[in-house]
Amino acid sequence: MVPSTVLVSHKSEAETTYEVSWDGPDDVANPLNWSSARKWQNVVLVSIQATLSPMASVMLAVTSTAVTADFHQTDLYTPSLPTALFVLGFGLGPLFLAPLSELYGRRIIYLSCFTAFTVSNILCAVAPNMAALVVFRLVCGMAGSAGPSIGGGTIRDMFTPETRGRAQSVYSFGPTGGSALGGIIGSFILAGTGNWRWVLWVMAIASGITSVVSFFFLYETYPPYLLRKKARHLRASTGNDAHHSSYDSPLGHRQLLARTLTRAMHMLITAPACTAMSVYMALIYGILYLHMVTLPLLYSSKPVYGLPSYEWPAALTGLSYLGVGVGSFGGVLVCALCLNRTYMMMKERAVRKGLPTETKYPQFRIPLMQVGACIVPLGLFIFAFTARTYVHWIAPLIGAAVFSAGMLITYVCVTTYLVDSFDQYAASALAAMTLVRSIMGCIFSLIGFRLYESLGYRWGTLMLALLCVLAMPLPALFYFIGPRFLRLGGY
Repeated sequence: MVPSTVLVSHKSEAETTYEVSWDGPDDVANPLNWSSARKWQNVVLVSIQATLSPMASVMLAVTSTAVTADFHQTDLYTPSLPTALFVLGFGLGPLFLAPLSELYGRRIIYLSCFTAFTVSNILCAVAPNMAALVVFRLVCGMAGSAGPSIGGGTIRDMFTPETRGRAQSVYSFGPTGGSALGGIIGSFILAGTGNWRWVLWVMAIASGITSVVSFFFLYETYPPYLLRKKARHLRASTGNDAHHSSYDSPLGHRQLLARTLTRAMHMLITAPACTAMSVYMALIYGILYLHMVTLPLLYSSKPVYGLPSYEWPAALTGLSYLGVGVGSFGGVLVCALCLNRTYMMMKERAVRKGLPTETKYPQFRIPLMQVGACIVPLGLFIFAFTARTYVHWIAPLIGAAVFSAGMLITYVCVTTYLVDSFDQYAASALAAMTLVRSIMGCIFSLIGFRLYESLGYRWGTLMLALLCVLAMPLPALFYFIGPRFLRLGGY
């Protein structure tokens, strides 16, 4: 916690400066000292935003046949374009939004972006052709990326490393489980209305209500911004320009903005810990979106692209996402119960060995991450060997559930690791990860049809499972060499 108060630096009478800080260790203006109710109010609102955006990404995947029929499109790749471009926008947006949240505060980014997300959903709903729809979906993905990309930073602002695991677990359901909810809800809306545009109208209504509620009940949490704001207020109220926070930069606004906007890319290139974790998550996230696009094929009302199908009624196809949703919820429960406990247990052991209590120990998130990394390929192997129409339909869904549980456990641990490691620049580190994984999600969304058309469900999924097996040792490797990597890159 930031120590007490307003410090006076005496140089000469003319050069006296006042460093503005918190008014003591228990200052209620410090988000770390907020009441649990106020903290969780913020967590819930940010989690809703982080859930609605991924829901929107997949909602059109289950309506792709209706969309392409409406616009008279026959190309193989066209049905996946609205989803792929949304996911690409999901990765591009955080490059700007996360660093800007570290300059102008979190709240203004959440409010402006989710309002833009609402408007862009309306534009998608009235799109006159496929080209317009794809462009609006790209914009929609960029606008909707604020919640999933800077939410981890918001949680870091309000919770200490020892207590943030549960909040991080609840929040992280959105970027993974939200996709499954989108598929299920989207299919029922399409079945009930017979019009794919209503899927987007419902999302616009939900996001609009969330924007209004957030305007009244979402609070600013970023400590450097709050202290800079406090210093500005003191300068204005006292007429004394000597009041400054330690976060005030000597750079001009243009230089500061340029440095801020390039921070995420700089971290991705120069911080090995950020790079390695981003690439690892990109592989798993890409497979998730491959599932999102191709699961409806296995359960579609008729075989598509020469692939076998369980031939479910069209209205029930979205239920194929139940496995992903149930697995994601299970992963949330595991992380909520174990992440804080594991961290505290390992920290207490380290302190008993004589290590300092105030030191950051992000590597203590890795044991649970390793568990998730082992579960991910297990789920893929189950899916690969059961995606047969003569096998009961629930078996592939169990594989998808196991994969999703492992993916969410891994995702929560990776994001918490990055938050613990990069502290006040956590949002930029998460933005770098979001960029890489979203690019992979975009690519996998586009190639999913071709992959399974060429190799079938078994061999296509086995290839992905083997890639995950090869990547399995990465968390253990990082447990031992990660602290050394964290000293590189200047963060």
